[in-house]
Amino acid sequence: MKPIFLELRHLKTLLALKETGSVSLAAKRVYLTQSALSHQIKLLEDQYGLPLFERKTQPLHFTPAGERLIQLANDILPKVIEAERDLARVKQGEAGELRIAVECHTCFDWLMPAMDLFRQHWPLVELDIVSGFHTDAVGLLLSHRADWAVVQEVEETPGIVYKPLFSYEMVGLCAKDHPLAAKEVWQAEDFIDQTLITYPVPDDMLDLLRKVLHPKGINPTRRTSELTIAIIQLVASKRGVAALPFWAAKPYLDRGYIVARKITEQGLHSNLYAATRELDSQMAFVDDFYETVKAQSFSTLPELSILEEISSYV
Repeated sequence: MKPIFLELRHLKTLLALKETGSVSLAAKRVYLTQSALSHQIKLLEDQYGLPLFERKTQPLHFTPAGERLIQLANDILPKVIEAERDLARVKQGEAGELRIAVECHTCFDWLMPAMDLFRQHWPLVELDIVSGFHTDAVGLLLSHRADWAVVQEVEETPGIVYKPLFSYEMVGLCAKDHPLAAKEVWQAEDFIDQTLITYPVPDDMLDLLRKVLHPKGINPTRRTSELTIAIIQLVASKRGVAALPFWAAKPYLDRGYIVARKITEQGLHSNLYAATRELDSQMAFVDDFYETVKAQSFSTLPELSILEEISSYV
C-alpha cells in the first residue's frame, strides 16, 4: 500500500486558506512564512498532480480537488481537537472555574458565542464574567478575583502570562450628512471642533486619544455613553462623532445608519490580548478557552488581523 502523504498540518493550512482567502493571511494563521506555506501547497499539488486553488482570484477559489481536501479537513480536524480535549480531561479533570474580566465595552458581544461553544465542550467548568467594566483586569487576576482577562496592552507582570488574540481597526463614525462624511481619511485636526462620543473610561484606554489626538495636543469636547447602540444613535443624530472597532460598527454601517472613515493615512489599529496567571496557563480548559475565543473571533468578526507571537508576552 502506498504510504499516506497527507498530514494534519496540510489540512490546517488548507482550512486557513479557505477561511482567510489569502496566502499571506493564512501563513500568519498557521505560523508559517508565506514562502513556506506556498512550498507546502506545491508539494501537495505535485503529490496529487492537481491544482488545489486558482492563484489569481481574490479571495482564493478552490478547485474540485481543493474542495475535496477542505471537506476532509472539516471532517477530521474537529474530531482530532475533540480527542485531544478528551485526553486533557483524563489528565487534568473536567471541572473547574473560569471567571472572566474585560477591559473593553465591546468585548461582551464577541465573547458570548465563544463562551457558549466552550460550555458545550466543558460542561463542568463554571464559566462566568466578572460583573462590570474593569480598568485593572490584571489586578483582578493577581488578587484571584478573576482567572482570565481580556486586555489592550501587555505590561510585564510577574506571575502573569499574555497571549495575543487579534488586532483590529478603529474607524471614525459620523452621520451621513455630517461635514466629515465628505472626507475619506480623518486627521487629528479634524476632531478639534467636534464633540467626541466615547465610553466612560480613562483617556489612556482610548487609542484615538492616546495615539492620535493627545500627541498633537488636541482634546475635543467629550460626551460618554455605556452602550454601543447609544453611541451609534448619538452619532446618527449629529450629536458628535465617535471611533469604534469596525466589527462593532459594521451592523449599523450595513443598515446605512452612519458612515465610517479611516483615521489617519496609516489607519488606527488596536490590539487585544488574553491574560492569565502563569500557574493556570497550562490547565487544559484554560488553554482551550483561549483557543476557542481566538478561533471564534476570526470566524465571526470581520477585518481582523493576526497578532504575532512574541516571547516577551510571558
